[in-house]
Amino acid sequence: MARRVSSDSTVARFEVARANQERVFAESALRGERVVSRVRLALLVLVILSQAVLARMSGELIPRDPPRMAAVLGYLVFALTIALALHVQKKPNPRRARWMPVFATVLDCGFFGFAAWRAVSMTGVFNPQMLAASLAVVLAFSVARYSWLHVVLSTGMSSATFALVCWGLGEFSVSKVSFVLGCYLALGMLIGWANTAVSSMFLGLRRRDNLSRFLPRQVVERVLQTGDGTLEPVQREVTILFSDIRDFTALSESLPPRAVLGLLDDYFGHMGQIVMGHGGIVNKFLGDGMLACWGVPDGDANHAVHAMQAALDMRRKLEELNAWREQRGEPALRIGIGLHTGVVAAGMLGGAEQHEYTVIGDAVNLASRVEGLTKALGVDILVSESTWRAGEGRFQGERMSEERVKGRKESVVVYSLKGRAPPDKTEPVPGMPRTADSR
Repeated sequence: MARRVSSDSTVARFEVARANQERVFAESALRGERVVSRVRLALLVLVILSQAVLARMSGELIPRDPPRMAAVLGYLVFALTIALALHVQKKPNPRRARWMPVFATVLDCGFFGFAAWRAVSMTGVFNPQMLAASLAVVLAFSVARYSWLHVVLSTGMSSATFALVCWGLGEFSVSKVSFVLGCYLALGMLIGWANTAVSSMFLGLRRRDNLSRFLPRQVVERVLQTGDGTLEPVQREVTILFSDIRDFTALSESLPPRAVLGLLDDYFGHMGQIVMGHGGIVNKFLGDGMLACWGVPDGDANHAVHAMQAALDMRRKLEELNAWREQRGEPALRIGIGLHTGVVAAGMLGGAEQHEYTVIGDAVNLASRVEGLTKALGVDILVSESTWRAGEGRFQGERMSEERVKGRKESVVVYSLKGRAPPDKTEPVPGMPRTADSR
């Protein structure tokens, strides 16, 4: 049953992700069609100017042709209607994004094909260059289309219109028509490739940005290359870090909401970068607290060492922040950091609408209890005995006490973390095997 629920949740998340992707494409298509509608109007204005004003000035004016004038007027109404409808449309519609380009492409090709045919009927002269150029512009409209199917449609419609007009007017030449159609095919292939590449790049950047919010860069790269299998549920030994700003409630009551959020944003921004810089992940922010872990999603044999190094760098960064705050006359911040090493379950958790990668287990609770002891023992960084032993003698500190914590029968031995041990004095902790790094 649990497996079925997990499967259903995964399918639901996939459906939501696909719906979001459809919406993103629809938003892009709406913006693209608005640009196309403006270009279509500009093109129509140029056609009217060239065929009426400039042609009259140069003596090349085509005799009046009511069907042709009616076609121009109808196309103008169509262009204005489409432009107005797209302007007032506020929300993207995936369904409309699919069929509107089909309707518009058929009318675009039909108008230019009909206009060329009527021009020949009135003058007896066929100008294939003008027809080829106008249909090439219709094909170029597909740069902003919703999918590659619209590119195929525009390519096919432009090619068919040019070939049929040439054939209907008795001007069909295999060599000339095939050359134009080959150019259309090449242009369509290039536009289709560009659209696909841009869409993939956009979705990749969006996904990379979302993953980078809680995963280190190297893990993000692995997930993008191998897929979401990296985030599958695992049970693994990790090191958990809890941090908390001391007396933040009293501090926040003296500040306006905007200042409180600005303070936390700046603080978490610096601390989050330190965590990810040491290969950890920022699991979540809990008010003024932060939960981070090392060892997942990727395995890390030295997760405890990296977590302890991050804690020391967080202390140093806080000193820099406080020096800057004191220059501005603001009170200094004090934090407590607790670390514990233990086994957790890690994986994606949540429903279809909202989910996150998280860790669950007794080790998480104990890390929170260790952080809570920092205030009682008067230190800023405490680590449990399991974390201290996993540090393999690379750090300086002292055994503080053996404490009873809520929710556990056994007492917890905690150590203060003062700094890194000098390289020449680094010794493995008794009872811990030497590793290649500690030799």
